[in-house]
Amino acid sequence: MQTSTSIQNQVLPRLKDLSPKLRSAAEFVLAHPDEIATRTLRQVAKAAGLTPPTFSRLARALDCDTYDDLREICRHELKRRNQMLADKAQTLLDMSSKKSPADRSGVFFLQARSALDNIHGLMESVDLMKLEETAEALAHARKVLLLGTTSSLALINYFSCMAEMAFDNWQVAGANGAMWATQLSKLKSSDVVFVVSLAPHGNLPINSMQVARDAGAKIIAVTDNREAPFMEMVHTCFIVEAQSPQFFPSHVVPLLLIEGLMGMVVRRAGQQAASSIRATEQTAYQLKEYWMDP
Repeated sequence: MQTSTSIQNQVLPRLKDLSPKLRSAAEFVLAHPDEIATRTLRQVAKAAGLTPPTFSRLARALDCDTYDDLREICRHELKRRNQMLADKAQTLLDMSSKKSPADRSGVFFLQARSALDNIHGLMESVDLMKLEETAEALAHARKVLLLGTTSSLALINYFSCMAEMAFDNWQVAGANGAMWATQLSKLKSSDVVFVVSLAPHGNLPINSMQVARDAGAKIIAVTDNREAPFMEMVHTCFIVEAQSPQFFPSHVVPLLLIEGLMGMVVRRAGQQAASSIRATEQTAYQLKEYWMDP
């Protein structure tokens, strides 16, 4: 069997012929090739809510001699992660071309199931102690500097939007025309740098983390890549699932993580944060920034 084939090419042509249980296993493989590549069969089965023999049967149904052959295909799939987004888009088009027009909307449900699997993975694997320690660090930092580029910038801006209602010491690097260098040059050891970086990684946050480390700031990162180029620079890292059948990584789990963290941070900040949120809200109504019933 050739291991150079993609996991999509191995699974998709056979998907419609699988039993419901094997189809569930196949969809898990499509959404989480990294799980198959890096975890034991028992761990994979538990994460998928299926039995180990189901995945062994799936491997044979996919014309693999053994489950290890399926795992080897997924290992090669990990090497494809750095492919250009345009290549992934082409894979998506190839998936659609193999279906009838009535079935092409199935990619929507595949995307939804992938997001649910990613969330389930977070619930199963998240380190609660690490979350507690991160919330403490963010709540008591002298300054919190948020770093993000490309699609991760949307998550960073949302994190900042929540934080600014409760705190006055959170900043987004480069916001409102500010130079990254200006903000980074003022970092101290009592500061926290929070980074969201999904593959493909932006270069500016990586270089900025080096500056932050030299300043002694605590660096906290959220990424979907165990081999991210900044792993040695961070103090705390949350590795989340961002698998998606479409051309862009899914942002559902990183979004869930930062929303949960913000709730934890506000609780630690106590009444002062609550008062700030209340004052912000009252001022927004006074300025008629919020719509009100006449």
